[in-house]
Amino acid sequence: MTTLPFVPRGTWTNSHRSDRGVETDDSNAVDFIELVNAVEVPIMVIRSDFTVTCFNRAASDVLRLEPSDIGRPPSSIALLSALPDLEEWCAEVISGEAPVRHEFRAADKWFIIRAAPYKKQNGQITDVVLTLTNVTAFRASIDKAIYEREYTKMILNTIPDPLVVLGEDMRAQTANRAFYLTFRMSRETTQGLRIDELSDHAFNLPALMTQLKETLVEDRAFQPLEADWELPGIGLRTLMLNACRFSLPGQSGRLALLSFQDITERKRAEEHALMLAQEVDHRSKNLLSLVQATVRLTQADNASDLKKVIEGRIQALSNAHTLLAESRWSGADLRRLVAEELSPYCMEGASRADIHGPDLSLKPKSAQSVAMVLHELTTNAVKYGALSVQAGRIKVEWSYGPTGQLVLRWTETGGPPVEPPSRNGFGTRVMRHVIPSELEGTARQDWRAEGLVFEISFPANDG
Repeated sequence: MTTLPFVPRGTWTNSHRSDRGVETDDSNAVDFIELVNAVEVPIMVIRSDFTVTCFNRAASDVLRLEPSDIGRPPSSIALLSALPDLEEWCAEVISGEAPVRHEFRAADKWFIIRAAPYKKQNGQITDVVLTLTNVTAFRASIDKAIYEREYTKMILNTIPDPLVVLGEDMRAQTANRAFYLTFRMSRETTQGLRIDELSDHAFNLPALMTQLKETLVEDRAFQPLEADWELPGIGLRTLMLNACRFSLPGQSGRLALLSFQDITERKRAEEHALMLAQEVDHRSKNLLSLVQATVRLTQADNASDLKKVIEGRIQALSNAHTLLAESRWSGADLRRLVAEELSPYCMEGASRADIHGPDLSLKPKSAQSVAMVLHELTTNAVKYGALSVQAGRIKVEWSYGPTGQLVLRWTETGGPPVEPPSRNGFGTRVMRHVIPSELEGTARQDWRAEGLVFEISFPANDG
């Protein structure tokens, strides 16, 4: 059996030894040597005594081998010194006749070393052939692919909307963390299943399946699809579904990315905004109706007085409107409504008004009407009643009646003697219009000598 002789760096000898140790000139051997020398993979032969016997040109270049390295142990070679188990591997190959393969790192490079048995013609294993492959670039590409995969996974998992990737067969390939959490699934229970099979067929929507097929097969644009879902542990939610087709580099298969956006709160906000707009429209019509009645029923001796009267009534409505706006039209606090109207007579330390009653929020329609009634009563008191003299006082109190009606009582004291009016003025006409038609209530007035007592009763909640 011929063994490869030592080859000086950069050259191979064209001679070989015969089994008798005699050098001969064999063109076949020369061709074989040149063939091995042309291989770019470093090749080295290790004897059974674990010393270097020969190597090719690539090994000479990569391992920086010199003629003096023949007969030395491989551990003396700088690059191979990182492999303390190399001799053990070689012994394993010689005794077991099976090649071994190991990956190792030297400095900033990665290599794969393969040790294979070298047999003589009689089948005896006398040497080990080592091949060395530089896999640094390959490892770098793998590391880059892993990094890009983990980087992409990290980005997808930070997206709050559920995402799932489907193949052409509609089967789930992967999904982000939000998908598994939202639909209470796991990777093991979803991967490989058709989208319409997931979550007990919860995704089996004809419109969804049709669009997904058209998107994947025909490359049609997916039209956003709205659907209601009963999510475990969350309840009924409204989701907006969208999808787009894509493919991976170097692969012909088509994929679809299906996303689920929770639009429940947005839908509720839209419905609330619509309801609020309708409510404002309704309340505005009521307000305009009151303004119209104010203008129609107002009388005065001249234009200046007419303007002043109308401005006062509209200001009363404006005060009620402000309170309603502050509460977003949920209601107006009755105490504040009374205090606003009587504010000129409720100054600290010299108040001429007493206000008593439980905390109560009037619905918009009631608040506007009560504001008009309070204004008329105040105006009348200023002109003719208790507020027309310094000693006069007003008491406003409210409570719930036996039938659940709200009873509002206005009492004047300390004013000039009171007599029933000989004619119905504007205030009386307004209250006769507002109380029954707007408040759906009743009124009672008592013209006592010591002052007017006016009482109205109306439903506490008008909606």
